[in-house]
Amino acid sequence: MYNVVKIGDKEVPMLSMASVDLFYKNIFGEDPLKVQTEATSPDEAIGFYYRMGFVMAKYAESRDRKEMAKLNEDSYIEWLEQFDRLDLMSALDSVEATYDGQHVTYSDAKKNNDEPNEK
Repeated sequence: MYNVVKIGDKEVPMLSMASVDLFYKNIFGEDPLKVQTEATSPDEAIGFYYRMGFVMAKYAESRDRKEMAKLNEDSYIEWLEQFDRLDLMSALDSVEATYDGQHVTYSDAKKNNDEPNEK
C-alpha cells in the first residue's frame, strides 16, 4: 500500500509491501509481527510504528535491495532527527494505517458458491 503521510510540514511517501517486514527484521533485529503482538506498553507500540514508518519511507524512496541492506539504527536516528516529536506522534495513525493496509483484502467473501456477488 502506498500512502503519503504528512509529518509536520513534510509529506513523506511510504510504501508497505510484504517485504517491509523482512527489511525491518534486517535493520532492527526483531520480528515485527512478534513485536506487534507482544508490545506490553503504549511506548513499545509507538516505537514499533516509528521504526516501521522509517522502513516504509526508505522503501518508498528506494526499492533497491542493496540500498535497503545498508540501513541501520544510525540511519533511523538520522531520519528521526528531521521531525519534531509531536509532529511524528500526530502522524502515527497514518503510519499504522499504511502498514496495516498491506493486510487488508479487497475481495468479497462468497456466502454460497452458487450465488454471484452483487455490487
